[in-house]
Amino acid sequence: MRAAIDASPLIYLTRIVRLDVLDQYEEILVPPEVISEIERGLAAGHPEALEVRRLVEGGRLRVRKGGRPRTEWNLDPGEAAVLALARRAKVDEVVVDDRAAIGVAKYLGLKPVSVPFLLLRERLAGRLTQGDFEAAIRRLVGTGYYLSRELQDRLVAAGRG
Repeated sequence: MRAAIDASPLIYLTRIVRLDVLDQYEEILVPPEVISEIERGLAAGHPEALEVRRLVEGGRLRVRKGGRPRTEWNLDPGEAAVLALARRAKVDEVVVDDRAAIGVAKYLGLKPVSVPFLLLRERLAGRLTQGDFEAAIRRLVGTGYYLSRELQDRLVAAGRG
């Protein structure tokens, strides 16, 4: 499977020490705009940016231009560039967490997935134990990722099968 990914999912996965969930993808593409966001984070002293840079340097994340994003999407430059790249490269999924970006992705006929969904898919595939899955969801929320209590409960229940 191939994916295009935005900066925020990379940052959250780094914060919760679960970049391994990206192993479900054979190829992960990022546009230069996302790399620029990561570089700004690195300059500001955010340690997770260094880990993302290592993924790029190691070839796990492939930087590719995606064409010109549409301004009427009203998304930040990174999100718009990821969606443009996903369309152009015809990836299987686009990993985004912003609600507006998810909506635009669906409108464009793309398949958006979020960090909680990636974690759930790992759990359902047996690559995460239920305990590790629940701990990852708690850590994700603890880093500032918004999930309503109801959605957290539904995710935990879904992880149980």
